[in-house]
Amino acid sequence: MELWNDMKKKRITLHILIVLFVFLSSLSAIAQEQNTDPVMPGESPKPTKYVALEEEKEHLVFFQGFTLSADVFGPISLMVSDYGTLEGALRLNLKNTYLPIVEAGYGQCDKTDFNTSVSYKVKAPFMRVGIDLNLLKDKFQDNRLYLGVRYGFSSYQYDIAGPAMTDPVWGGSEPFNFKGIDCTSHWGEVIFGAEVKIYKNFHMGWMIRYKKEFSSTTSDYAKPSCIPGYGYTTNSTCWGGTYSLIFDLNWGKKKSHKRGVKVEIRDIPQQDENVDGIEQEDEEKIEKEGETDNGERTGNTEKVSTGEANTDI
Repeated sequence: MELWNDMKKKRITLHILIVLFVFLSSLSAIAQEQNTDPVMPGESPKPTKYVALEEEKEHLVFFQGFTLSADVFGPISLMVSDYGTLEGALRLNLKNTYLPIVEAGYGQCDKTDFNTSVSYKVKAPFMRVGIDLNLLKDKFQDNRLYLGVRYGFSSYQYDIAGPAMTDPVWGGSEPFNFKGIDCTSHWGEVIFGAEVKIYKNFHMGWMIRYKKEFSSTTSDYAKPSCIPGYGYTTNSTCWGGTYSLIFDLNWGKKKSHKRGVKVEIRDIPQQDENVDGIEQEDEEKIEKEGETDNGERTGNTEKVSTGEANTDI
């Protein structure tokens, strides 16, 4: 009985192995059929080969020149409000991607508070340094969309004056007028902007600036109400903007050509064996015809020569 059970188990195991073998072989056959291209009746599959092709790619030269720009929003603001600037910028162009920039200008503020009648005056230069990043994917085009940062500072003197005010503690009143108060301010900016090509190397663009004051020199009299190049100091942060006329002094994008090797897989055209056989038969026939023609020509010449000899005799 145990022998019969052992034989039965072996048969079952054998059948399972056979089924698995057939299943795996069918899967491999299906995979080969899917990987190979369909072949029409009477055709043989085309072999492939790896072909190395030399190609030429355009790359931007690292240094693309520089740009000069002038802000037109600041002078307009100076004419219609209490605060404005005159400023320009020099910006380097590195692969039309990284744009280090230096901005310098002259800021002016002359305002009088409507409620307190306190006047504030300042005129001084300022400077900003930073870098912009061109966000557009296509670096060969002339338009730009960029995100950047700035560090700004200004060293200036301001005047502050006001009417007589009653001292709530000691009483009495006296007007005040302080001139030439020294101050140095530092701030940072995050900018977002865009510029568009207008004609050849002339561009126009705008910037939105989010500014945050880092520090200003403290004074015994009063905090500066306005910082040249920064703006009003009512809050520790403020918004600003510029609209610039921009001149690219690179006279077009400088490009370089770099050679590289690209590998492609190509089909090798396979000649038809029947065509080759027919061509070989045609060549053999032509050779035989040529031989027969040569033989006939030689025979005719011999006959002609013998005939001439007979007539002479």
